[in-house]
This record gives sequence, C-alpha cells and structure tokens, in this order.
Amino acid sequence: MSYGSFGTGLGGPVGGAAPAYGSSSSFPASPQDGGGSLFDFGSTLNSNLVLSGLGHILEGTGELLQSGATGGTTGSAPVSPDPQTNTGGQTDGTGNTTGPQGLDQLLQSITGALDDILKQLNALVNAPGTQQAPALAPQQDPAPAPAPQPQLQPQPDPVADLVNRANVDPQLKGTVTQIAQDPVGNRLLQGAVDGGLAGIQVRDLPDGFFGQYLPGTQEVQIGQGTLQGNDLVRTVAHELVHAGTPRDGNSLREEGVADQIGTEVQRRITGIEPGYVLGGESYNGLPQDNGVINSLLQLGITFNG
Repeated sequence: MSYGSFGTGLGGPVGGAAPAYGSSSSFPASPQDGGGSLFDFGSTLNSNLVLSGLGHILEGTGELLQSGATGGTTGSAPVSPDPQTNTGGQTDGTGNTTGPQGLDQLLQSITGALDDILKQLNALVNAPGTQQAPALAPQQDPAPAPAPQPQLQPQPDPVADLVNRANVDPQLKGTVTQIAQDPVGNRLLQGAVDGGLAGIQVRDLPDGFFGQYLPGTQEVQIGQGTLQGNDLVRTVAHELVHAGTPRDGNSLREEGVADQIGTEVQRRITGIEPGYVLGGESYNGLPQDNGVINSLLQLGITFNG
C-alpha cells in the first residue's frame, strides 16, 4: 500500500513541509463522495486564518506519522522473508507492532479525526449570524408635495369702479349705479369720466332748476328737491349727455336730445314717464345745433330721434 508523501519522507526532520496526502487520502474529493468540498469555509470566515491553522494541524499529523514510521525497536527480531510469516511490521519488546501495519491504522484514525474537525469548522462558519447581512434597499425620496394652486383674485366690478371714479354724492350713488348698468347710461358716464368729470353732487338750485352741468368746473349738480321726485333718473341722465360731450358746447338741439335720452333711460330703469316739460328762459340765445349727434357717435351712442 502506498501512503503518498509525509513531510520530506520517512525519517525526515520534524516540522518539515506541510503533508500532502496523494492518492491514498480518505478525504472526500467531491459532494458526490459524501463530504462536500474540503474547503467549504463559508463566506465570512477569514480563509487565511483557517488555512494557516489547518497547516499546523497537518504538520503535527506528519510528525506523528513520521514517529510511527520510524518507531523504536527494543529487542526486535529479524524480519522473516517468509511472506506467510512476515507481516511487514516490526515488534518492540512488548510485542506491539509499529511497522507499516500499525501505520495504516494510525493514518485511518487521524483521517477520521480530521474529518470531524473540518465538519465542525464548516458548521461553525455556516452557523446563523455568520452570514453577511442582506443589502438594504435604497431609500426612496418622498413624493414631492403638490405645488400650491394660485388663488383667484376677485375681479373688480366695472360698474362700481366707474361710479367710484365719477365722485358721486352718497345720496345719488344708487341712482348713478342704476344708470351705469344701462347700456346708453354706461357710455354716457364713461364719456363724462374720460372727459374730466369732477363729480356728481347734490346742490341747492334756484326754483325751476332740477339739475345743471357747469362746463367751467365740469360738475353735474342735482337740485335738492329733485331727490324726492319721480324724474331723478331722467334728470341725472340728461346732465350726463352734457358732461359726456363737453367739447361741443351746447345748443337747442343738444337740450332736446339730452331730454329724450334721459326719458328713455328712466323708462327702461324705472318705467316712470316724465313728470315735467323741458323749457324755460335759460335756453334763450343758444345755437340751433352744435353737432351733438356726432359727439354721441364717438361715445358709441346712436341717436335716431
């Protein structure tokens, strides 16, 4: 039987090269042979330390094998050449065999011990807690918060804005607002404001005057007594015809057109017919016509009367 090479050979110095077990080794060579891989040390054990430690174990084993191979002979008998009587071993003074036959038994014993050691090592390095922790999944950023929606700003009321710009007396504000909601009345008030209207105010007027427009100050004045009458809307709309066309002066034609437009606006808003007849000495000396129809066209108002 061949046992491979131990150290540097039989009788070699103690602590020689790490033993190599050659073909007669009983270590399983593959999982199919029943033992798995010889160096299955797991994923977390330091392989350098294991192999170093294993080398020391094998060197010690080599020393034991060398000692068994060379063993002492105290009173040995010569080996018989008879194959039937020669066991190929040597007997010491006590009758113990220490030759090749005893070496084979020693090798088998050591081999079994190494198998146990390797099984314990593999069990240790593969035990729970020695494996690498699983990689943590990358943390995902939280979803971005939705952008705040812009708040819609309330749109200003164009009628209220126009009335405010006209600088209206509080006592007349409701009436002027009604006129500004009428298509023709709105254009008249817009033209007056754009033309430089200073305000629409309540004043104490001479008897017989319901309202008047002063071109010098660009102010519409409504008589105090007109506030309680049925012709308030008519009077305010009449004076707005003058205030909305300030650059053409005045004429008998303009007075007639203004009274007719005022009457129509009042009829649409309140349904009230006129309560007085326009006229008086204040119109004496006015020109017959001043082109008021064209001035109204510039405001978007078509007069067919």
